[in-house]
Amino acid sequence: MKSRAVILVVALCALLGAGVFSWWKVRAEDAPGPEVPPSSVPVARAQGPGALPAGAPVQGVAGGPPSPAGSALPPLPTSLQDTEEDGAVFVDASGHLVPNADLRRFFNYYLSATGEESPSLIRERILTALRAKKLPPAAMDEAVQVLDDYLAYLDAARSLGSSQTAATLDTAERLEALRKLRREHLGGSAEGMFGEEEAVDAVAVERLKLQKDASLTPEERERRIAALEERLPPDVRQGREEAVRPLRQRAVEQELLAAGATAEDLHQHRLSTVGPEATDRLEALDRERAQWKQRLDDFRAKREALGRTQPDPAARQAAVQRLLIDSFTPEERLRVEAADAIHAASGGG
Repeated sequence: MKSRAVILVVALCALLGAGVFSWWKVRAEDAPGPEVPPSSVPVARAQGPGALPAGAPVQGVAGGPPSPAGSALPPLPTSLQDTEEDGAVFVDASGHLVPNADLRRFFNYYLSATGEESPSLIRERILTALRAKKLPPAAMDEAVQVLDDYLAYLDAARSLGSSQTAATLDTAERLEALRKLRREHLGGSAEGMFGEEEAVDAVAVERLKLQKDASLTPEERERRIAALEERLPPDVRQGREEAVRPLRQRAVEQELLAAGATAEDLHQHRLSTVGPEATDRLEALDRERAQWKQRLDDFRAKREALGRTQPDPAARQAAVQRLLIDSFTPEERLRVEAADAIHAASGGG
């Protein structure tokens, strides 16, 4: 009897101990992590485009910014609600931060709420989002340091923009002043975060100078501009090429038509330059344009007839407005107004 009582007591103690341990474990897991103060650890220099494949992107929670349990932060501001976090945070193979344009876009996503929230609250939101990504310790320290350096740079850039000196600077001088501010505040991280943008800006400034240089012949100007374009980052060049390709295609087609090309000639040219699928799309677009032109011409003819047959200005204006409403949707009416403005500006009356 005594041995059974001892066994019962031991069992109860074991159950009680297991319950206390479970309660302690749940509390420990639910407790928020420690605050991450700004670190003095130097930020790893970006290793260039070749470093990114070796790194691992650490993305935020899909569907919107992270909102960890137990967070003391207030609800997101209106401008960030129902949005997805922009940018990304990359680390290299050794667990260090890779400062690049994606990191800047990540910071700017939260900084876009400036005016809705205080700077200190926005900074805490960014820190919370960084903690949620479970970065390696070194990368976390570096991310906090880069964030504070970036915020200091933005303050300095705003001060520069509002200074009297800024009003006397031309575009090239303003861009150079910003470039120096970035190196001053961000050090080696500036190249990764702004390098591509600065390269594009530098080409834009040089291009503007060439366009204003009256001593150049058109051929020389185009040759120098083409050489400038080669200085752009490859992905930027590709994007520009894709953007201007339809314009070049249309310009060549207009030259062919002006030289007497038939519809079949144009069809064969498109097949040889852009392929069958794009040819079908272009020809469908041609039909849409022709239909729109016919509708616009019909409207203008009726409007001119009203001008001849309706002497009273108020009644004529009302009749023209009724014709416009009956002939086009609200969106199409905006196109008509734009077409009329272009027509008038070109001397069409």
